[in-house]
Amino acid sequence: MARRLHPIRAWKRPEAPPVPQGQAAVLEAALDQALVRSLGALPALLPLCEHLGLRAIINRHCYPDGAVSEDLEVGTVALVLALNRLQAPQPLVHVEEWVAQSALGDLLGLDAGQCNDDRLARTLDRLLPHLDAIWQDLVVAAVTTCDVDLSALCYDITSISFCGAYDDADLVRYGYSRDHRPDRKQVEVAATVTAAGGIPVDYRPLAGNVADRSTPVEQLERLQGLLALLPPRPANQRTLVISDRAMLTDAALAAYADSSLCYLGPLDPSVGHSAVRALLAGVEAAELAAHPLPYRPQRAADDPDWEAYCGVERPLLVPHPDPTKAPLAVRALVVWSPGKARLDAHLRQTHLRRLEKELTALAGKVGKRPYLTVETVQKRVATLCKGQPARRLLTISVSGGLQTTEPLRLRWRQDEAALAQAAALDGRYVLGTNDPHLEAAALLAQAKWRDVPRSGLR
Repeated sequence: MARRLHPIRAWKRPEAPPVPQGQAAVLEAALDQALVRSLGALPALLPLCEHLGLRAIINRHCYPDGAVSEDLEVGTVALVLALNRLQAPQPLVHVEEWVAQSALGDLLGLDAGQCNDDRLARTLDRLLPHLDAIWQDLVVAAVTTCDVDLSALCYDITSISFCGAYDDADLVRYGYSRDHRPDRKQVEVAATVTAAGGIPVDYRPLAGNVADRSTPVEQLERLQGLLALLPPRPANQRTLVISDRAMLTDAALAAYADSSLCYLGPLDPSVGHSAVRALLAGVEAAELAAHPLPYRPQRAADDPDWEAYCGVERPLLVPHPDPTKAPLAVRALVVWSPGKARLDAHLRQTHLRRLEKELTALAGKVGKRPYLTVETVQKRVATLCKGQPARRLLTISVSGGLQTTEPLRLRWRQDEAALAQAAALDGRYVLGTNDPHLEAAALLAQAKWRDVPRSGLR
């Protein structure tokens, strides 16, 4: 069938709408001038910042003589930055646009153009020399006005990774990566937060390669300085600082003994010249099993096969770092964890398989260059075993060679006695404290709070 042709119709430009007259014209003009502003969380955040005196505290430090020469004081600009970070984080170049779209300009009596990125950057430069003092004043204001609970604090270190060279940055360095990204540089943040709510009370940035165990003494001194500014607490209400085992070094235990604070956390077996390791092995399995602890994690609340934690309390004396002083008395709780027991056994088998695989590969090369002598094979074995946790679980020998009638051989076997000794310690660790009032069940339950800083700041 022939295709039917359709005539081409000319396109007509739409006619302009009629110009409104009278009340319609007045209403349209009013609508054109109306602006839509976003409130978001400002009704909650702005009164809180004002209640803490954020602007007044910042201005007091940045204008010690009280003279403000700018059209917008540093305190107000810092308040804008804080509210943007809390509500709708933006790069500095976009904060001006955010202010224009929010009701903040009307609430603070400022124009969005006053919050350009140049002014914001200058404000950050002005704040930098006073950060510690401003933060301290804010914490004191928060504790006194909002009744923040300081009975238990948690101290830990987290990290922020960076992509890029940052060759001129003092703090951005390679180090132990908690994100399992050793290819990235990082900055570490030492943070002390409340156990109830995870409210930060102290922080400090550290270079990315700083070891955890080198930080607790200085952090304790900072914390004591902060607590000294607060109203005194009753003598029987000492603040408890909860941390992991890297923070409870011999030097840290001595510093706590000289302070008004208590500590709680797992102790590294090397603490006290291996006194903790001896304590771990000194408790019989039957005694541990006879003392179950009531702690039960939420994930196992309905688990019918749940195995209880067990714990036995022991006194522990740790030699003081200063040999002229008396040993440090520690309340130690030897804990057995069912989950850790399974993990320890699995990890030991993994390490054993890994080392035996390396030895098997080396045994296939013995008698060939360069492994033609006992010495060269022993040297290679030493290299393979360096840093291997399973090394003490194997008995390794190299025999034969050029000066004997036997061929050069590499042999090894698992040391059953060492394996049994290691298995006996599966699941065990020691919690230490100098708090005289905590019971064994509370020691374990509150020690689990030590991950609050890491989970709350990520």
